[in-house]
Amino acid sequence: MILKINDRIRTRTVKFFSDFDLTLRYDAVASGFGFKMYFDPDNLEHKEMLCIGHDHIATLEHEGQLLLTGYIMSQGFNDSKETELVGISGYSFPGILEDCQIPVELYPLQYDGLTLREISQKLLSYFRITMVVDPSVSAEMDKAYEKTTAEPTQTIKEYLASLAGQRNIVITHNEKGHLVYTKAKTNRKPILDYNGEIPFTNMALDFGGQDMHSTITVIKQADSKGGNAGEATVTNPFVPFVRRPRVATQSSGDDNDTLEVAKNILADELRGLKLTITSDRWDVNGVIVKPNNLITVKNPRIYLYKKATWFIEQVDYKGDEKNQTLTMTCCLPEVYSAAEPTYLFKGINMH
Repeated sequence: MILKINDRIRTRTVKFFSDFDLTLRYDAVASGFGFKMYFDPDNLEHKEMLCIGHDHIATLEHEGQLLLTGYIMSQGFNDSKETELVGISGYSFPGILEDCQIPVELYPLQYDGLTLREISQKLLSYFRITMVVDPSVSAEMDKAYEKTTAEPTQTIKEYLASLAGQRNIVITHNEKGHLVYTKAKTNRKPILDYNGEIPFTNMALDFGGQDMHSTITVIKQADSKGGNAGEATVTNPFVPFVRRPRVATQSSGDDNDTLEVAKNILADELRGLKLTITSDRWDVNGVIVKPNNLITVKNPRIYLYKKATWFIEQVDYKGDEKNQTLTMTCCLPEVYSAAEPTYLFKGINMH
């Protein structure tokens, strides 16, 4: 892994560091990283690179591929009898949207009649964050919201995500530190097939039924301006026997968005079924594993009796001078595809 730090005057390559940790996540406005390095208090290069509060720009590359561009947000210095390393961490440029509310300079907080593209441009320009809109969601980005108001205590990420969710738009980020509006690529060819031939150190399947509901109903109240009321219900096939209803209200958009809101809530609940695969190397079968890709898995030892397709939602790279580990966290593709989910274990012979 190659780490570079830019103090806005020049770029320096950090040649020696340890306890490296990089988390690439698809359904997030930012990915995070951390590492440790030796600090010489008399070394001018070190003093300029690690200046507190300057939020220096960092880039991470692996095998010639850029993985992350963002800010260094934290430093931890320590002095003791033994030589101590400085702990450094940060995140992609749009991570700032998770930490900050809409600034008062951009008030009022009501954006009736504006599109998601217009609202985003207004908010992101304040932070000098570049927005990228995938052609697959361009039409939805330019569809106006009948009524929408942000809460003063909401973070910008929370507000934008609530609007995007109503249109089945995913907000993510890219390796350049841009905020990206898109749809997940759930129809592409899987990059890996775990059929007993690809080595791994651990594979786990977890099901959290308490987070799932048998039916999800979304209700939209009619507003004073004449907007229609709406109601939509979707069913979760992973809760087939016990009645576990959920009712939610729609706070923004019109009645045409109500079904999409219900589908979005169901998609989020499907994260209760999670697959985790750990490897002792960063490259698996020569592939640099990244989120927004598919894999296929068949492993009866974790109750996957039939080959199933999984979406890579998060990848964690960890390493030091001795070891490297990679952990993939995967969910069902229906979490992002908006397709009706299918019960994954149907037809398994229990006898």
